[in-house]
Amino acid sequence: MQRKTLRRWNNALHRDLGYFFFGMTLIYALSGIILNHFKSGDFTHPDYSKRYEQLTLALPTDGIDDKTYALKSLAQVHEEKNFKSFVSGTGYIQIFFTNGSLYIDLNTGKAELEEKTPRYVLKEFNLLHYNNIKSWFTWFSDAYAVAMILLAVTGLFVLRGKNGIKWRGALLAIIGIIIPAIIIILYA
Repeated sequence: MQRKTLRRWNNALHRDLGYFFFGMTLIYALSGIILNHFKSGDFTHPDYSKRYEQLTLALPTDGIDDKTYALKSLAQVHEEKNFKSFVSGTGYIQIFFTNGSLYIDLNTGKAELEEKTPRYVLKEFNLLHYNNIKSWFTWFSDAYAVAMILLAVTGLFVLRGKNGIKWRGALLAIIGIIIPAIIIILYA
């Protein structure tokens, strides 16, 4: 009787945690895939896509200060209302606006426009994955991490018999531990 009660509690805990954290699991899984491929270079940035355009802009005339030229340059690409800041140096100016930047070679007038388009939904998923919110969500995220541990442990005991932890389940669990261990040994 004791064993049946433990199994019932184990399965109920596994089931209920799985249902409750279903949404977070999908968010973390999708965000994890994006972050994995961002690090390998498949994406230039996980939160937005970039588009580049080569341009030639009018060069500043004598007596114009950098900010005036920056605003006039942004007007040429229809971004003057989105001005944020600029950095200038010997022979160049880089102007930042809300969703991008404009780099101008002051010797030639050659420019590169970089425009960023947010990856909506994925950007928000990544925000949760990075936990940049730092509020009550940190506690929810910690609860999710504990739930993942409980889901992993209770999952070991859901099935009985040859497909459970006594044979097939044990073999798969051991393989699942060995693979990350090998990767840590090889790359750490």
